[in-house]
Parts: sequence; structure tokens; C-alpha cells
Amino acid sequence: MAGEAYGGQRPRRVRQRLQDMSMRTSWMLVLGTFLTLLIVVSGLSLFLLDQSRTAVAELAPHAGEVGAQTQRDFIATADVIWLAILGALSFGILAALLVVWGVTSNVLRPLQRVVASFDAMAYGNLSVPLERAGRNEIGQLFNAVAALQQRLSRTIAMVRLSSEAVHRGAKHVASVNKSFRTRIEQQASGLRRTAARMDRISSTVKQNAEHARKASRLAQEAAETAGASGKVVDQLIVTMREISQGSEQITDVIKVIDSIASQTNMLALNAAVEAARAGEQGKGFGAVAAEVHDLAGRSAEAATQIRALVDASVTRIGTGTDSADKAGHAMAEIVRAVHQVNQLMDEMASASREQSQSIDRVNCAIAEMDQVTRQNAELVKQDAQAADQVEAEAERLKRVVAVFKLAPNAEERVADARYDEAASWVESLRPEDLQYDLHRKASRRKR
Repeated sequence: MAGEAYGGQRPRRVRQRLQDMSMRTSWMLVLGTFLTLLIVVSGLSLFLLDQSRTAVAELAPHAGEVGAQTQRDFIATADVIWLAILGALSFGILAALLVVWGVTSNVLRPLQRVVASFDAMAYGNLSVPLERAGRNEIGQLFNAVAALQQRLSRTIAMVRLSSEAVHRGAKHVASVNKSFRTRIEQQASGLRRTAARMDRISSTVKQNAEHARKASRLAQEAAETAGASGKVVDQLIVTMREISQGSEQITDVIKVIDSIASQTNMLALNAAVEAARAGEQGKGFGAVAAEVHDLAGRSAEAATQIRALVDASVTRIGTGTDSADKAGHAMAEIVRAVHQVNQLMDEMASASREQSQSIDRVNCAIAEMDQVTRQNAELVKQDAQAADQVEAEAERLKRVVAVFKLAPNAEERVADARYDEAASWVESLRPEDLQYDLHRKASRRKR
């Protein structure tokens, strides 16, 4: 088992050693093997040729004239073969030297330059340009490495510019987020103060609504009292009118009494005249007539006084009736005003209730706005943290990219290329595309 394992590992070691062998060693090994074979073959050929010449020289004396001629021909041919072998050996050595020179100048040195370029790129140096060479495989390799270097330089420059742009953008976003966070905190503080004020206003409005309800109830009671007072005043007006009518009837009765007193006085005068005419017989009748005359005078005087009193009473009753009428009108106006006040108080109470409900809805809206503001503050805080992370990553990316050394003006060329691409993109836009883009942005803003 150990032998089999060792036998399996041996080819792997051989392959690994062959893979680890440098190209110069490989070529030298191949050329050494070729030269060794060439020298060995040439040496064997010369040795065999010398042995053949010796054998022909030994056999020629025994063959006479033919043997001598054959020896001369063989010697001439052997000299030609010897010269050919020496020429082939010299040509092989020269060809090997040419191959060594060609491999060194066309393969090994360019590969060393490529390796040096890759080593420089591995250490971040992309500023050393790699000259393009030929159209063979090595030239294609040079072209591919040069293209790789240019693309890598372009990529690194773009990454560097982008990282700087991201870093600046992250700083700007962080600054904007800080300002926005400050404004949101101010807005949240303002909302809290507004909520506190709205609570006080709501309490005041509720108190006003309660007072309005009480005032409405008092106005209702005042309206009922004013209505009752109006009814009393109306009854007073009716009574005053009845008294006025009674005074007029008393005046009529006084007029009758006055007329009766006048007629009685006339009758007394006539009786006195007749008693005077009767003489002694009419003295007693005359005395009665005098008494009747005196009574009629007192009755007339009393009727006059009663008339004066009744007239004064009638005047006062008229004044009282007018005052009662005015009081009735005033009470009616008061009742109407009280009803209007009651209606206004009801409307005020209803408006206060609606205002209280509206304030409650406003309080709910403010509470929702406060909650949304808190959520926005939390989101802004998260955005600020994300912006700080992006800024840190951009700074780290800048440090990573700063390791690479680019060719002079590489970033300017990349920036110009990006500007040219942006300009070509803008030039490729049509007016209807711009109108569509503006319309789409406007619709987004409306949303």
C-alpha cells in the first residue's frame, strides 16, 4: 500500500517540478538536450566514418587497383560527409544560440516586463505604461495587459471620483439630515406647545359651552318669566281699560246727577217763587224749597268735585293705561329679545359644542402629526446613521483606492469622458422626452 501510494505521488511530484520550472530553464533544457543529441549523433557519425575509413584502408591493398580507386572515392566521400557533419553541428550550435537569443529577447524579457508590470499593478502602481509590441502572441499578451492596465486605471479613477462624490454626497446628506432633524425637533416641540395650547383652548371652549348652556337655561327661565310678566301686564292693561271704562260710566252718572241737581235747583227756585206768591201759606213750602235749593247746590258742588276727581282719575287712568300699553309693548320687546337671546345662546352653545368637537378633532390631528413627526425624527435619525455609515464606507473606499497610483491626468480624462457621456445623453434627448420627464416629475410632486 505504501509502495502504491509512493508510486502515485511520484508522477505528481514530477509534474509539479515541471510546472515550477522557469521558462529559461525549460528552454535551456530543451536546447541542451537538442545540442547533446546533435553532438552525440555527430560524434557517432564521425566515429563510424573514421572506423569505415580505417576498414577501407585495410581492405584496399588486397583489392588492387580497384580497391585503391574505391579507397580514394570513399575518402573523398568521407571528407564531404565529415564536412557536412561539422557544418550541421556548427549550424545546430548557431541555431541553438539564435534560439536562445530569440527566446531571451522575444519571450523571456517581454515576459519579465509583463511580470514587472503585474507586480507594479499588484502594488497599486498603474502609472507606468506598458508599450505595445508586435502582432505575435507576446505582442497580443502585451496588448491585453496594456488594455487591462488602461481599463483598470479607468475603473480605479472612476471609483476614486465616485467615492469622492459619494463622500461629498454623504457629508451633504448628513448635514441636511442634521438640519432636518433640528427642524423636526423644533416642529415636534412646536406641536407639543400647540397641543398644550389646544388643550387649554379646549378646556376654555368646554367651559364656554357649559356657561352658554347655563346662560341658555337662564335665558329660557328669563323668557318664561318675561312671558309671565307680559301676561300680567296684559291683564293689567285689560284691567286699566276696564277701570277707564268704569270711570267713563261714573262720569256719565255724575253728568246725570249734575243734571238732576240742576233740575232740582230749578224746581227749588220755581217752588220758592211759588211760595213767595202764596204768602203766609207758602212759607213752609218756601223753607222746604230753600233747603232743596241748598241741597241741590251742595249736590251740584259735590258733583263738580266728584267730576273733578273722576276727571283726574280718568286722566291718571289714561296715563296709567298708556304706561301699561307701553309696558306691554316693552315687555313684548323684552320677551322677543329674551327669545332672541335664548336662540343666540342656543346657537352659541351649539357652536361651542361644534367648536369643542372640532378642537377635539384638531387635537387628534395634532396627536397624529406629533406621532408622524416622531416617526420622521426616528427615520431621519436612521438616515443620519446610514449617511454616517455611507460616509465612513466612502472614506474607507477612498483610502483603499488611494493605494493605486494612476497615470497623470487619468482622473481628468475619466471626468471628461463622463462629462462627454452625459453631454451626449442630454443631446440625445428629444423635446417630448423632456416634456414627459417634467410632466412625470410634476405628477410626482402633486402626489
